[in-house]
Amino acid sequence: MKQLFDRLSSDFEILSPATINAIEKAELHFAFKFPTDYKDFLLFSNGLEGNTGDSYIVIWSIEELIELNEAYKVKDFISNLIIFGSDGAEDAYGFDISGVNCKIVRLPFIGMGHFPSELIGDSFYDFLSAKIKKDKSIFKRLFG
Repeated sequence: MKQLFDRLSSDFEILSPATINAIEKAELHFAFKFPTDYKDFLLFSNGLEGNTGDSYIVIWSIEELIELNEAYKVKDFISNLIIFGSDGAEDAYGFDISGVNCKIVRLPFIGMGHFPSELIGDSFYDFLSAKIKKDKSIFKRLFG
């Protein structure tokens, strides 16, 4: 994971790391322990935004996570979801916390709760890898 983060810094603007205190505050707010790979990401860069080739990715800071989940009224529409980012347009990315193992899903902002979410990864690492893999040149630099 560290190698992935190090190489991400060459393709994206890396922000100051989140604090453990801020992560724990968010975990208390959501009554959910975030996956280790997601916390590792936040301790590397408190959010991320940029092009991945043919798409765009926005991963919210830990502070935005609370603020934007409340603003989008996520719990009013889907009680077992915590949104952590988007494609910069109409789709949200989130943690499906309904099962024993947290999954990463994509769903539309408009119609949230009325349209099914799409599984896009079994872990935050899988999610990042899949998003970056869309641009083969970035994928080759990261994993080549």
